Amino acid sequence: MYQILRNLFDSGSAMKAYKVQDASRENRFGITAKNLADLTQKGKQKLKIPANEKVTIVCEDDGTEVDSDDYFNTLESQSCFVFLRAGENWNGVGELVYFALNKLFNNTKKQEIAVEIRELLGDEKSPEKISIISQYLDILATDVDAEERFEDEDWFEGLDKKYKTKGEVMKNAAQQRIRSYLTSAKDQIKKENDPAVKSALSAIMEEMNVKLKKNGYHGHYFDRSASAKQRFCDNKGWFKCEGAFDEAECLKLHRINPYASKGYRQLFGLWNLDHITEKSREVIPSLIEAAKKKPKGSKLNSDEVYKYLFTRSNLRLVQVGCHKKAARTKTISPESFYVEL
Repeated sequence: MYQILRNLFDSGSAMKAYKVQDASRENRFGITAKNLADLTQKGKQKLKIPANEKVTIVCEDDGTEVDSDDYFNTLESQSCFVFLRAGENWNGVGELVYFALNKLFNNTKKQEIAVEIRELLGDEKSPEKISIISQYLDILATDVDAEERFEDEDWFEGLDKKYKTKGEVMKNAAQQRIRSYLTSAKDQIKKENDPAVKSALSAIMEEMNVKLKKNGYHGHYFDRSASAKQRFCDNKGWFKCEGAFDEAECLKLHRINPYASKGYRQLFGLWNLDHITEKSREVIPSLIEAAKKKPKGSKLNSDEVYKYLFTRSNLRLVQVGCHKKAARTKTISPESFYVEL
């Protein structure tokens, strides 16, 4: 009994129940797993896949690849995973109802859309597909247009009483992310030993902080009441995943409306503002190198650094499943950070 309990809680993760299946859906099993490695091992055993064979594991609902424990741990118990072998693909079960779901963004026809989706549910026997469509029906049942705290108290549960509108909360969420980029940049330059270099870099950070204050730390990025050019969402609060940094768009059609409910607001926390040209691997190292090699008659260009760190020209909103963490090809040179005096 002791060994069973030890195995259950070893690694600090609780055992949860999941489903695994192959691409043909002919083989489908229930298993319990504590992490991604455990799921992979047990899934291969159930599906009779050799232990040393490479597989790609994706979520059945939308085809998102599960390649880390960070993402795996965000998924609910009873989630279903598809084990793909070489040459196999999975586009997600939601594809069957895409055209109906796409109409959800026309919120003036809620009743007609709900009826249409329920008709699809009547013909659908897969519980996973029903669950996916039901999530969209849940949003139809909410008052997406409600903005004031008194109109939707549940949405504000757990939040500071100072917030009176959803827009204030979402604006603060965007500001927190932008502030974190400035903080991490400062932390990175603190490691420099040369006093002159560190002083020049600190001056750049202060210039950017002044500009950030002037721009409200770009809180408008998540504020649906902001102008269309400033925000990432539409005027109802719908956000579209813009796809991985090396893709033209999100092929998996990830969308979310954090204004709809508390649950979707919390889930939006898993969406990333991804730097196309990486902040910590390229932008800041290039800036540091520029400070070290700055030629006479020039100064560091804070506007250029600001553009890379905080503006939409280098930021892309992505659902966590589309966030690629691999190193990227270098695209900027230290010389781009100089401006003549």
